[in-house]
Amino acid sequence: MSGISREHRESISNGPLLPTIDELKRIDTSTAEFQELQLPRIDGLRRTDTGLSDLSSLNDDKASNTGSAFPLYLAPDLDDFETGDEEPDRGNWTGKFDFLLSLLGYSVGLGNVWRFPYLVYNNGGGAFLLPFIVMMLVAGLPLMFMELAFGQYASLGPIAIYEKFSPLFHGLGYGMVIISSVVCLYYNMIIAWSLFYLFASWSAILPWEQCHPRWSTENCYSFKDADECKDSNGTYFHRVCYNQSAAVFVPNLTALAADGSQRRLPAEQYFDNEVLGRSHGIDEMGEMKWQLVVSLFGAWFIVFLCLSKGVQTSGKVVYFTALFPYLVLVILFFRGITLPGAMDGIKWYVIPDWSRLTTAKVWGDAAVQIFFALSPAWGGLITLSSYNKFHNNCYKDALIVAVSNVLTSIFAGFVIFSVIGFLAHELDKQVGDVIEQGRNMF
Repeated sequence: MSGISREHRESISNGPLLPTIDELKRIDTSTAEFQELQLPRIDGLRRTDTGLSDLSSLNDDKASNTGSAFPLYLAPDLDDFETGDEEPDRGNWTGKFDFLLSLLGYSVGLGNVWRFPYLVYNNGGGAFLLPFIVMMLVAGLPLMFMELAFGQYASLGPIAIYEKFSPLFHGLGYGMVIISSVVCLYYNMIIAWSLFYLFASWSAILPWEQCHPRWSTENCYSFKDADECKDSNGTYFHRVCYNQSAAVFVPNLTALAADGSQRRLPAEQYFDNEVLGRSHGIDEMGEMKWQLVVSLFGAWFIVFLCLSKGVQTSGKVVYFTALFPYLVLVILFFRGITLPGAMDGIKWYVIPDWSRLTTAKVWGDAAVQIFFALSPAWGGLITLSSYNKFHNNCYKDALIVAVSNVLTSIFAGFVIFSVIGFLAHELDKQVGDVIEQGRNMF
């Protein structure tokens, strides 16, 4: 057959490889040899290097000159290529916003609400925002876009994609899966704590409002009990309300009660002693708490239900799981700013200590926080984008999620620091002296 080399003629008959545009233009479609040639259909044309615009122009040219059926068979209408964008074997997101909300829910989480305010607290207040935004632009957003494009192009998970991409880096995929598995273990434990508090709060009086003798120490300080004791002209000290006659038997009672340095909130001791049952060290294992076991089982069961049918179920669940936390943050924000002392905490948050920017630790913490916030190099971005359609605009998705992530972190800072200001007011301490450890932010 004139116009096509022998090698290309054999490859066309045996596989999906297309001839070049120059060879196509030299084909004589009137020969019987061409009619016997099995040319590839649409599936063979997908994701090849042949220009679709050239095929379209070739279609018009051949149709007008020869009237042959060849152009319609080889180069269908361009709209047909969009309908062939799905991955039937792997599946795709079923809704327009399924992927975007899944990506938002995957990126925005405890790292924004818990870890970011703690780093701001330890790194000069508002001054931490500058290195955080710089690291997002320099490292976070480019890495996020790269992984989204990588997974979307190949439609493979992290293990398979590195095996296909370069067997030398095959271990990277396994490393990502291992890291994500470890993170799932302790993140699900935090969800179990949330379920524990959810059911524990179903009572007229919250159990952490007062210092219960079963789990509190003598340094536990209940503001509710202290106010009631004050109303009766008593002195509240070490969980006991002393009236005026009993106060004379405790030396320096008034001075001891006024000293707030040893006070511990009932919510803190409830978490340490009742929820966790913390021991004195790793050598003392303690016993299993059945309430947490049931809560942890419930957390894993919820995960199973969300993933039972793949992206068809998880893509719908994210409409709640990705948006509901924003509603909670808004409610907590308006509640927090109405508390006494809230403005002191917010001022501490927004007024920067620029001298901290000269230390490498601040910039290092900002870089690490970006990996917690946007979650690149963990395998999740590759997995989520692998269910995208081939022509999805993942750059726009990456930009939306990255900006939303930063704004969520900043907004969560206002929520947390309004509560910290309230704690400083109640404990009669400076804002910078309230929180001793990151876990106590809650």
